[in-house]
Amino acid sequence: MGSAAIAADAPSSSVAPSAPAANTPSGGAVGQPEDEDLRKSPVSEYGEFNEQDEEDEVTRFLQFGRFFGVGLGGGFSTVTGNRGSVYQGGFPAFELKLQYWFDFDFALELGVSTASHFWDPVSIGHIDTSLLRLGIDLKYYIPVYNLAAPITFANPYLTLGLGGFRKTDKLQAQEVIETDSSAGLSLGAGLEFVVKPRATFFYVATKLHLVTFSDTSTTQYQTEGLENLAGQFITTTAGFLFTW
Repeated sequence: MGSAAIAADAPSSSVAPSAPAANTPSGGAVGQPEDEDLRKSPVSEYGEFNEQDEEDEVTRFLQFGRFFGVGLGGGFSTVTGNRGSVYQGGFPAFELKLQYWFDFDFALELGVSTASHFWDPVSIGHIDTSLLRLGIDLKYYIPVYNLAAPITFANPYLTLGLGGFRKTDKLQAQEVIETDSSAGLSLGAGLEFVVKPRATFFYVATKLHLVTFSDTSTTQYQTEGLENLAGQFITTTAGFLFTW
């Protein structure tokens, strides 16, 4: 009886196996639950505002860019072709322009410019000619981040624009004023030198105006050696641009 009692009171040497953890996969390795296993993918990384470079560029433009500008300048005008062989003068020329910047690279310019010429055809006599342009130009500032310091300081740009042109001829002997209007294309280039950052700039610009007037193909002056009055106007101006 004594030995049976001792055997009954002895603890069992076998231990029951513990239940597997609730989140342990069948393979035995401990890992993340399936609903938390977020791997990188085009879908998980997508975001409307995740283009950090674009955000930084916009922020930099808002801090250091120009938004509006007013420019006033003067210069001279020349003419090419047959018209240029008889036109004289062209000085002074004046321009007034308003400008709006989209970003560091592109701006929109609305401007008005005038220039005066004269010539003396034998058959008519002295003629004073004035040219008025009202146009809109898209300006592209050439990136100069990795170029030499003098080029960076100059801020070079290109322009492409459309405009309305009005040419007025005043025939002195006949006391007659003739006007002619036409639309034309303008191509140009220029430099802007910093006088005061974000406030004042000194600019130099040249524009070629591709325009055809009603007297361009005239044969009225063939006796004077002019088959026609073909020719394009070129204006070169310099002035100050005030920005904010």
